[in-house]
Amino acid sequence: MRVGALSDCGSMKKAFLLILKFAITIGLLWMIFREHRFTSVILPHMARMLEHWHWVAAGLASVGISTWLSALRWQVLLIGQDHPVPGAEVLRVTMVSNFFNITSLGAAGGDAYRVVALMRRPGARRLPILVSVLLDHLVGLVGLAALFFACTAVFWDRWESYGPQVRALVEAFSIFMAGSLVFVTLSAISFTPRLYAWGEQKWPWMLGWPPLKQFAQACDGLRRAWRCSLLASALSVLIFLTHFLSFYFGILAVGGEAALIDLLAAMPIVDAAAGLPISVSGLGVREKTFETLMHALSGLPEATAVSASLAGWLMNVAWGLLGGLIFLRGGRRPSEPQIAET
Repeated sequence: MRVGALSDCGSMKKAFLLILKFAITIGLLWMIFREHRFTSVILPHMARMLEHWHWVAAGLASVGISTWLSALRWQVLLIGQDHPVPGAEVLRVTMVSNFFNITSLGAAGGDAYRVVALMRRPGARRLPILVSVLLDHLVGLVGLAALFFACTAVFWDRWESYGPQVRALVEAFSIFMAGSLVFVTLSAISFTPRLYAWGEQKWPWMLGWPPLKQFAQACDGLRRAWRCSLLASALSVLIFLTHFLSFYFGILAVGGEAALIDLLAAMPIVDAAAGLPISVSGLGVREKTFETLMHALSGLPEATAVSASLAGWLMNVAWGLLGGLIFLRGGRRPSEPQIAET
């Protein structure tokens, strides 16, 4: 009875969070569309995408390149874990995971699919796959930080001209990015065999636990396979660059104009805000943040900025839906291979 009650409680909590996310998303979009007159202003902007179809095509191509680079980065990290997987399979799984990223209400939907999909392969080992996904996010932070700080340095001479809201956003995100770099560095150091052995002597009851030791050894691949880590970090810069370009092409597709460097400085903050688990697929949060930053940094009209954000999001959704088609056509494997535990 107690197990059933706990299960019901968990289901009610998930349902409440789901309803809350939908409520926040609908509320934000309603306020944005009401402020900028959805039918008379935003829809005509979106209709220009048909006229400027070449910019839409460029945006779709940009998302496609970003997806391919993401698969390549993950493949490099799998090699660093001594668990190579063919590039075609990694690309397929990455594309399908994008579908789960846009349709699942949790941020880990795509990651969960990536792990499950690769574990179905013959001879798959659970730990290297799990760690490769973790390291994929860590090196992604390194690439995002490099791109963000490089772009913000360009407009630093205009810093005083921005309002307090924009400066607060940029300062907070700068602190977050600097902290992320420190975290990645400490993680790479903490899992080194010598330091871990020292910690195990101090706290054998915790660090001596075999599964934790195996996990630490796998994570040490970030340092041990440093060439793979450096390549993955460089790919991260290109991944975010091409992903952000889709929103730049979104601006052009709806008839707007903005400096590319301003968009590249704004998009890391926009992406981070959209990734917060408070709305469905980042809708509403992304548009408001994009509107605020692009209007301040580049003078882009606010209604145009909202339209451009929706256009960029739709370009990414299109590739996610393609991943969904691949998933539906893939079906089940004819046999379930044996899976190694480590």
